[in-house]
Amino acid sequence: MRTHLRRRLARRDEAGIAALLVAFFTIALFLPLASISVDVARMYIEVGRVQTAADAAALAGVTYLPGDLPDATTAAFAAAAKNGYSQSATSHVTVGLGARPTQLKVTVSSTIPNTFASTFGQPATTITRSSVADYNGPAPMGSPCNTFGNEPDGTPGAPPVASQLSVPPGATCPRTPGFWANIEGPAVTKTQGDRYDTRKCAGGEYGCDSSKNNTDFDPAGEFYVVHVGTAAVGSLLTIQLYDPEYAYTNTQCDGAPAPAAGTTADPALADNWNSLATTDALTRYRKTTLDSYGNPVNLTQFCAGDAAVGTESTSVPTITSVALRAPTDTYNPKVAPAEPQCQPVQYPGYRASSVTVKHLRQYTKPGVPSSGANGSYLPQLAQVFHQWVTFCAFTPTTAGDYYLQVRSDVAMGGTKEGAFGGAWNYGNQSVLTQSGDDTSVKGDTSNVFAIRANSAQAGSVSVAGWDHMTIWANGAGTSTTFNLVRVIPAAAGQTLVLSFFDVGDAADGGTLTILPPTESTIALGGCTGTGPQPAVTSTTSLNSCQVTGIKSTSGWNGALETIHVPIPIGYTCTSTSSGGCWFRVNVNFGANVAVHDTTTWTALIQGDPVRLIQ
Repeated sequence: MRTHLRRRLARRDEAGIAALLVAFFTIALFLPLASISVDVARMYIEVGRVQTAADAAALAGVTYLPGDLPDATTAAFAAAAKNGYSQSATSHVTVGLGARPTQLKVTVSSTIPNTFASTFGQPATTITRSSVADYNGPAPMGSPCNTFGNEPDGTPGAPPVASQLSVPPGATCPRTPGFWANIEGPAVTKTQGDRYDTRKCAGGEYGCDSSKNNTDFDPAGEFYVVHVGTAAVGSLLTIQLYDPEYAYTNTQCDGAPAPAAGTTADPALADNWNSLATTDALTRYRKTTLDSYGNPVNLTQFCAGDAAVGTESTSVPTITSVALRAPTDTYNPKVAPAEPQCQPVQYPGYRASSVTVKHLRQYTKPGVPSSGANGSYLPQLAQVFHQWVTFCAFTPTTAGDYYLQVRSDVAMGGTKEGAFGGAWNYGNQSVLTQSGDDTSVKGDTSNVFAIRANSAQAGSVSVAGWDHMTIWANGAGTSTTFNLVRVIPAAAGQTLVLSFFDVGDAADGGTLTILPPTESTIALGGCTGTGPQPAVTSTTSLNSCQVTGIKSTSGWNGALETIHVPIPIGYTCTSTSSGGCWFRVNVNFGANVAVHDTTTWTALIQGDPVRLIQ
């Protein structure tokens, strides 16, 4: 009995020891596994956080490319810091260009402590993830240089006299590209060629509803990009407008105030009519004559061509309102803040009855103050009519895209006679804050003008249309080639979509040809065209990216044509210079017909403008 009891006690002790051994073994096995799990889970979470930070930083900085790596780097660092990774002992961020100048590569590294691995001499783990973003932002249109449209001479009374044209490397920018900037009053009908600034349709145009409302109408008006490079920051930048007010001369200046060339003129009408036009008044204000085709015989560089659409004597002159907006990370000018150094300016319009010789002559005898003041002289008109006038002179504090907003649906306000003493109202904030249309504004005339931005840092400033551009082509020749849109290498493999509205106001059949950048070796192929809509909606192949048979009698007047241009995978161009990568367009209307037409062009690259590619 005693022996049996001893055996039972022994077995119980052995079972206890076994249980204790199993417990110790379990702890020894699962505690390290649990520690490893903690390390692995922490690393897994950290990998996701690091990748998210790298993605966010690349997307935030890439919109400053190409050409502004310093600001791209700053934006990337800021985005990484917001996500918890700044330059420190435990995290590191590097930023640089990718394979293309439009690509930004961001690498984020994070060092985290280990729980179990530290017992094996590995106290921390460094996790590194990279992200590459590509950017194909809004394409500037019309000009790679610091002028938009033709650039007439200045005068001693309204300097500078000489050309201010600055051509960056690789660019082609003549002083007379054959077009002007244009905005029409909101009461003009869409059939006149302005797709976005007119409220109503005459009937039959593209983009009109059953009540003849223009469904494309945008009360915000036209936007122009004034791009300021890094070198121009801190230097005075002067934005000037040529003939910014509406002042009737008719489209080809056959209603201008001076006598036509070859006619008998009043001897008193010398070349020094006023203190602004002291050497060239007869040419600056010259009236043209028209040939049997309606083309001007003696068109001068100064003729922009402001015209009334209906009966001039009962027209309502268009009010032209201008404001400048500062750069924005959204790259959307409609939400960009106002540039604090520039106040909005409004230019009133003038009918033909106010644009005559007597209104421009400062003295009874031109240039002779002793002859007495001319009581009919309008100094406000003389300061802007066929003259360059300063809209704003300011010192940019940051590089980037500033946005010049021009609209025609804001009522006059602010202070009469601005800081520069010209024919305008100054400081009406409604130009910036009015989000919709003011239907009380009834302008029904077309205002034609030009823009230039003067800086001591030549080649560091450019002016171009944003998203679309409404232009008035008023050339004496039959063929016009101008810069259309900038397409950078990020667009390779995508499609450039071009639309032109109302390009057919001519009797003879015209031809329109899309041309690649001069420095690119690509051959355009596979182009297709849809239109002219609404009369024709079919899509056809376009040999050599060319549209033919454009004329007003074959459905082109008030119509929209859309051209799809495939960008080859191997497309390259000189994107490091603002003068590179410009697609061009040639418009030819035949041997006897010059180009005199208001046309609205739009351009976009299909696909996401900002995307992660790695």
